[in-house]
Amino acid sequence: MKRPAAAHGQRKPDPVPEARIQSIGRAKALLDTMAHGGWVSLRVLATQTGLAKTTAFNLVSALVDVGLAEHDGAAGNYRLSLQHIVYGKAVERRLDVAAIARLHLMRLCVTTSETVNLAIPGPTDAVIVESLEGSQSLRVTSYSGTRASYHSTACGRALLAHQPIEFRNAIYSLGPLLPATHRTVTDPQSLEMVLQQCREIGWTTEYEENEIGGACVAAPIFGLNGEAVASVSIAGPSARFDPEAMARLGKLLVANLALVTKDLKLAAGAIPGAR
Repeated sequence: MKRPAAAHGQRKPDPVPEARIQSIGRAKALLDTMAHGGWVSLRVLATQTGLAKTTAFNLVSALVDVGLAEHDGAAGNYRLSLQHIVYGKAVERRLDVAAIARLHLMRLCVTTSETVNLAIPGPTDAVIVESLEGSQSLRVTSYSGTRASYHSTACGRALLAHQPIEFRNAIYSLGPLLPATHRTVTDPQSLEMVLQQCREIGWTTEYEENEIGGACVAAPIFGLNGEAVASVSIAGPSARFDPEAMARLGKLLVANLALVTKDLKLAAGAIPGAR
């Protein structure tokens, strides 16, 4: 997976991310340009986001006003504020599940010889935060940091199934569910049936819906309050993922992820008398 170029130097401007509110997408582009941490001039902000200088000035000034950016009045430069440390720490706490689940992920990877991924819910997609590659010569490769669509991936479905209906409807209202392949479920009502089955049996699948030749089985990890805080998927070539194999892997996931939930509760001291 290609990473974005650094914010320094001469390069073509990054496209402003699409957002339902245009100014939000433009503000994010400015924050991304300052993400390396140093001071950035207004000219660089405008050039690297492709925004008019006046637009860039107005937006970055608003970011300063709300405490998301700092302004060096003498030099006329801008940088991220320390407020982002607060947000980063909040995300870091959410990622503790990765550390707690890691040993279980390793065991699943060794047991199945397939690629094992850990995903967490994001605003519009799931995000893979841990990926252990299988030992098979023919295997599926994933990368930490990759976004996974809620509707076309098993790890996304395992998370979406346990989100409130208001959240699911919000996802559907963002626009059509785009097909990744000709097999992808793109009808919200049909997807809701898939999600209902996930809630009933504890796991879900996708077969060549996200990528031709690939298949996946996933189940959620539940947090202290019963919410789905993450999901784990087992992925491999579709030729190895017949219905019987998927059922076996689904049951294996449910059993192992129950242990992760127990470890989360132990780590939080939610189990009386536990150390």
